[in-house]
Amino acid sequence: MNIDNLSRLILSSRFDVCHSRCTFDYSRMIYRSRVNGRSIKLFKVLLSNRCRFDCKYCRNAWYKGISASPEEIAKVFRIMKEKNLVSGAFISSAVDSDPDNVMEKLLETGRLIRKFHSGYLHLKIIPGSSPEYIEEAIDLANRVSINLETTSDSRMNEISSVKRLKEDIFRKQRKIQREIKKAKEARRSQTTQIIAGIGESDLEILKIMHKEYSEIGVSRVYISGFTPLKGTPMENFRKERRKRVVNLYRMDALLRMYGYSPKLIESVMEDGMLPSIDPKMAIAEKLENLELEQIPGCGKRISQLLRQGKSLAEIKRMGYSIKRISAYLPAQTKLTEF
Repeated sequence: MNIDNLSRLILSSRFDVCHSRCTFDYSRMIYRSRVNGRSIKLFKVLLSNRCRFDCKYCRNAWYKGISASPEEIAKVFRIMKEKNLVSGAFISSAVDSDPDNVMEKLLETGRLIRKFHSGYLHLKIIPGSSPEYIEEAIDLANRVSINLETTSDSRMNEISSVKRLKEDIFRKQRKIQREIKKAKEARRSQTTQIIAGIGESDLEILKIMHKEYSEIGVSRVYISGFTPLKGTPMENFRKERRKRVVNLYRMDALLRMYGYSPKLIESVMEDGMLPSIDPKMAIAEKLENLELEQIPGCGKRISQLLRQGKSLAEIKRMGYSIKRISAYLPAQTKLTEF
């Protein structure tokens, strides 16, 4: 396969988020991510960056792209794996033909990869494709995903005339989750992604996040800050601030890891937007009585140590920062009352 074309397809995959701290190694053309708490080097690539959809934020719809065959992609991954450059694969694609044809190519790539690779594999589910493909995708891949992109059908109508949340994406997500439950011993999961910065409020994102976790059952909702791309209808829009994306991930953690209610998080919003400070800190300043996990800087591990009777000094010697925690806790050696 032409190395320039391969590089373009790898670079084009950068907008598919695989981890909140996913980084790209330009020298080796690989992505570094984390899966189940461990670091992993990913071969992340599109089968095609030529798209027939008309999403206004995406360059793929507005210029002549390129494509690769399932055989070419599987061969490149095999070579990179044999050289110990990568240990997993994330295969996605723009929609360059009928969605079912694209989905079939993704599955064929997965089939070829599974002939020599038993490790991590992530496959994208294509909007508009038939739900019958989902069962095999889950059989092949450790993780699958279909992107929400935005928070509602009305928002979707502003950026695309093709995609529909309720009729297509939500329906597929529910089908995915049913199939995951059938394959529970295989430890399958699904994720999704939202673009922040195309007109939605933080409250809209909070509501859709809550729906995704409580009703759909996704393992992660990733946030992609909007970046204007030259040659697209949205090229003159403002690039989303990194600070907002960071705060949205903090909000995600409060929902997903710490069990905060949407109502509690909403209580510190103003006009549907999070405060400029860490939302956990804003909530802590609002509440009179705090649980350990609600104290800023006090994550699950530190909370566990405090409940075991460890002092702040002991926790600090273990390498944890206690600067923010100490402002919220009494100055005592042991915190056994927790």
